[in-house]
Amino acid sequence: MADTADTADSAAAPAGLAQMQRLLMTFREVGLPLLQAIGDADAKNGASGDPANLTALIDATVALNKQLAAQMGASEDQVDAWVRWSLAGAAAQTVGSAFKASGRAMSDEEIARIVAITVDLQDKFKAQIPAGQETLPNTIATFRAKMLEAMVPVVGAVAQYSFGRAEHALLAEVAEKLVKTADQVTRALAPTGATPEEWRLLCWHVLKAAGQIYTESHFAEADRLLYMPPEERAAYFAQYGQIVPMQQVWQAFNQRMAMLATLATYLEVPESARLDAGGW
Repeated sequence: MADTADTADSAAAPAGLAQMQRLLMTFREVGLPLLQAIGDADAKNGASGDPANLTALIDATVALNKQLAAQMGASEDQVDAWVRWSLAGAAAQTVGSAFKASGRAMSDEEIARIVAITVDLQDKFKAQIPAGQETLPNTIATFRAKMLEAMVPVVGAVAQYSFGRAEHALLAEVAEKLVKTADQVTRALAPTGATPEEWRLLCWHVLKAAGQIYTESHFAEADRLLYMPPEERAAYFAQYGQIVPMQQVWQAFNQRMAMLATLATYLEVPESARLDAGGW
């Protein structure tokens, strides 16, 4: 009986571990961004949390994630599970950002619009993906998915406010700028002799940072315009034919990216992280 119990416990352990991992990923990638969005919105409006908000945001996140995954093929079995989790996290961030800006969950129409804009980005990303033989499965597909993940918050920002421009045109401009910036910073920071996999990993992290920095710069300028006195805002918009300049957005973005790139050159790996493979 003891042997049987031990066998059962050892068999149950991996299942229990997998369940804990799923719970952790669900909280970190989906729950945390949504809870933070609700908390930020409540603090801004001086309101107390409404449990219905979380339910509505979760439903919107699931809907956006399913549509993005279907368009990108990330729901297929051959794609790594962590890619699908990355998409879920990006969807949660987008839904949370929209809630902070509007105070409500995204509608089906808004979700469909974001998916449509995101799909248009794939042609631009294809030109940025290195060619050549791959030694690891799904490396290119993974890189494309990770690039799209980095851009989803940007798509949400443009969908929320486009500075009087056509959404697709503005998103194409922003996507091209961010990808070029990420490429330049990656080439400057990548160590000599980096493998394609290492280069793509660094590029994705740089692009993810660029997307976050642009999104913050975008919303900061949108808020500045929103809180202008009505007469001043009307005159400002009229001055530029209802298509207001974005110099302040790009100026803030360029300054912050330059600071990030400079900071990266001074960062050293801490001694506690310098572990040989044999030490594990």
